[in-house]
Amino acid sequence: QMWQARFDQFSRSMMTENADLQEQIEEFSKQNNNLISAQVAPDGLLTPGQVYAQNVEAVVAISNQATTNIYGQITETASSGSGFILTDDGYVVSNYHVVEGATTLTVTTHAGDKYTAELIGYDDTNDLSLLKVEATDLPAAELGSSNELIVGDQVAAIGNPLGELTYSMTVGYVSSKDRYVNTDGTPINMMQLDAAINSGNSGGPLFDMRGTVVGIITAKYSGTTGSGTSIEGIGFAIPIND
Repeated sequence: QMWQARFDQFSRSMMTENADLQEQIEEFSKQNNNLISAQVAPDGLLTPGQVYAQNVEAVVAISNQATTNIYGQITETASSGSGFILTDDGYVVSNYHVVEGATTLTVTTHAGDKYTAELIGYDDTNDLSLLKVEATDLPAAELGSSNELIVGDQVAAIGNPLGELTYSMTVGYVSSKDRYVNTDGTPINMMQLDAAINSGNSGGPLFDMRGTVVGIITAKYSGTTGSGTSIEGIGFAIPIND
């Protein structure tokens, strides 16, 4: 009975301290324009595993068969990337550089179904493309708001790194917002993140912990700087609001 009484007293003390901490966080958030999340553990957030289970079927692999003509030499090339299903009737979003120059585009779903895709439209200056496959009742991703993200929020990327490690997920944090990154001659506004990004991830979705798409994986820094310093953990995604 003595130990039970002490335990009950300790529990009441902890509950009071947690309530006081929550009030302090909320007050600090109000005073600093919501630069930090106002809740210790906001309702509605998922674990990374739950985000993956909820959304992996909406992620696709994209194969690009292209023909190039270099000084009269015709060469067949192949590349791969990622994308996500935007609507259940077959519209798919990816990067433009994933589909550029394609003679044949193939979209493969998580279930293993393969579809020949039509390039509906693209914006090469912002590295975006829209594809269409002839299918119905596809599992579409839900779009979120990149404007609501703050530095330090957890995010998850699902895609096909190296074109062969299909439907891999990497998890990290928003490192910065509003980075103007020059990928092909034109600076594009992007979010910086520290989740592992590799060739083949391009065009894949970036999810928040509510399981909604908040960005499109597009680029990464790699290799070394001019001074020989190794570059690690610097990836970029186009904000979905853009």
